[in-house]
Parts: sequence; C-alpha cells; structure tokens
Amino acid sequence: MNNSNLRKRIVWFINSEIERVLMNLKTGAVNKENALGSFNTLYQIASSTRDADSMVSLCEIIEKVRDSNHRTGLFHFTEYRKESFY
Repeated sequence: MNNSNLRKRIVWFINSEIERVLMNLKTGAVNKENALGSFNTLYQIASSTRDADSMVSLCEIIEKVRDSNHRTGLFHFTEYRKESFY
C-alpha cells in the first residue's frame, strides 16, 4: 500500500470517527468527557500523519464541545431519573 492510499484511509477513518462520536454525544450514548477523550485521540492520529486540515477541524470541534453545556449521557439520565422519584 502506497503512502497516498494510506493517508486517504486515515483521513476517512478520522472523519467517520468524528461523525460517530458526535452522533453518540447527541444521542447521549457518551458523555462530554468521553467525547473529548475520543477527539483528543483522533487529534493525535491526525498529528502523527501531519494532516493539518483534520487537526484544525478537530481543534474547532473540541473547543465547541468544551464550551457547550452538554453534560448528559446515559448514566446521567439514569441518575437524574432516580433522583426525580424521591
């Protein structure tokens, strides 16, 4: 596999993982901290391949997630429901 083909696959992987993590964050499958950890891992992958476009977009996504008030996840919903019954 040549270098260009590998780079395209890495960029595809990063973009598909960004979409998956954002969807999981939106649906509540992961919380804010888990999503940030996933984005940081993707940033490390992008930086090891020196993919500047992915690094910039990941920095913007990380900043938006950090600034958001989204703190919910499946575990938070469960705890919140239990508290509302008491």
